[in-house]
Amino acid sequence: MRQIVIILVGPIAAGKGTVVEILKKQGFAPYSFSDRIKEEITRRGLEITRFTLNEVSNDLRHNVAIDVLAQRNADVIDRDQNEKVVVDGARNLDEVNFLKNKYNAKVIGIVADQPTRYERLKARGAVNENLTFEQFRELDNRELQQADAYAQQVQKCLDAADIIIDNNGSMEELDKQISKFINPLL
Repeated sequence: MRQIVIILVGPIAAGKGTVVEILKKQGFAPYSFSDRIKEEITRRGLEITRFTLNEVSNDLRHNVAIDVLAQRNADVIDRDQNEKVVVDGARNLDEVNFLKNKYNAKVIGIVADQPTRYERLKARGAVNENLTFEQFRELDNRELQQADAYAQQVQKCLDAADIIIDNNGSMEELDKQISKFINPLL
């Protein structure tokens, strides 16, 4: 079986979830790094918050293996044996490299400017109504380039992407950009 694996990387609210929905319509089975982290948070009896997602993922990378979340996704992918796979939300370069090496995966970076992403988060109720844009920018910048090799390194993941898609435009533009990259792989 020839398997196509796509990894989506990018900052919060750039549109990775929207790209997953586009790819699902083309028969891709979705997998998520945040699902693997949420499973661990639940196992630990903690509340699922943005903070615990970040802290638990960093803890797992540091104390289990730097690519543990990629390994856990690979276990599920291998069990399911889908021909077309999209994995959303790698945030550490070792996670990206693990999946690239195991599956010859292609990496799509999704980006959008901070004001756009802040407004998207507010619109979907994913940020505390008291979170200012300046606070969001500070959190976002920290996630992009945490210095610890075991932490979130979104910018390094974007740097490893096969293509960067700017998602500041319309759904039609996003769909067209995704199709242009995906169609030759099918």
